[in-house]
Amino acid sequence: MKILVIATGSIAIKKLNELINSLIKKNLEIDIIITKSGLSILKNLNINKPKKCRIFSDKNFLNKDNNMLHIELTRKADAVIVYPASANIIARFANGIADDFASSTLLASNKQIFMAPAMNTEMWNNIINTGNIEKLKKYGVVFLGPIYGNLACGEVGKGRISQTKFILDELMLFLNRKNFLSGLKGIVTSGPTIENIDPTRYISNFSSGKQGHAIAKVLSMMGAKIKLISGPTNLDIPIGVKLIKINSAKQMNEAAMDLIPADFAICTAAVADFKPSKNYYNKIKKKSFKKIELKINPDVLYNISNSKKKRPDLVVGFAAETKNLIENAKNKLLIKKCDWILANKISKNNIVFGSDDNKITYVTKNSYENWPKMSKLNVAKRLNNKIINYFKK
Repeated sequence: MKILVIATGSIAIKKLNELINSLIKKNLEIDIIITKSGLSILKNLNINKPKKCRIFSDKNFLNKDNNMLHIELTRKADAVIVYPASANIIARFANGIADDFASSTLLASNKQIFMAPAMNTEMWNNIINTGNIEKLKKYGVVFLGPIYGNLACGEVGKGRISQTKFILDELMLFLNRKNFLSGLKGIVTSGPTIENIDPTRYISNFSSGKQGHAIAKVLSMMGAKIKLISGPTNLDIPIGVKLIKINSAKQMNEAAMDLIPADFAICTAAVADFKPSKNYYNKIKKKSFKKIELKINPDVLYNISNSKKKRPDLVVGFAAETKNLIENAKNKLLIKKCDWILANKISKNNIVFGSDDNKITYVTKNSYENWPKMSKLNVAKRLNNKIINYFKK
């Protein structure tokens, strides 16, 4: 497999060799286009260009004997990553500008494009930049970061290029996609639900949606047609996944019922168990507030597991517990009548909500497995393998 790397004029280009060496270890062929400003930064930092790969610049693009090189390189690649992606290249691509080798190649590409942004926090948050990013996301470009941390300018904030391992994992997941689940339809629920109290307040929880979105991403890469029902999150839509946005548990339940029949359902969402019995249309004043009466929300996992339309062949639930993890998970499995439960224990030493990692106990009716702590992406991969084996039977 071959990957095309486009390196632009961000100080984070100093990490380019680290990414290239990691890709080489995965036995990937690599072509690199380095922009004029990117070459200038490498020279000023006295950093050698990457080895064991072909490197191109605007000099190659302007060669009259090779004026189709921008098309040739992207056609031969299995994916394209812009690393690092400066605000400049993001803006030019979003607005269809093709005035150098890198921007012309992006515009000519018919392959999946990934971008690993790196820039100052204020540049990242600038309304013009965020507008360009949203435009590219709508066109299918996948953004890998940036992350929060120390920046080259001395400031601290969001804008630091993502860790090489994270970028490598995302690229390899895409490049190694298979059709093991081709023809199967799946439902994945993700994120929190929110239950309005009045126009300014609501009941919710700390779910980030990271685990559910990772599962949807991996299952889609394995060929399944995934519908992702998600509460409010800040996460991007995974490649090939159809997103259904909801707010309340009632909306999530209705969306899930509308998607049945399906071959499997993975219920990772942290659905609010209760909602206010009355929704106040005006803000409740402190002086007039006495108590909030609650009523039980629809049980999405139970309703999917016991659907009268056609129960999915495989129904998987999640359980976050503070004590008696296995006992509570098994009870939940029996009460909800689902097939598997992926349980995790919430404690000071195991912060799950919002984290990139998870520690799972995989529970079935007759057994359980303790999985080691791993990234939520790797949890998704491990669950994916279980699902593939299940449908092989």
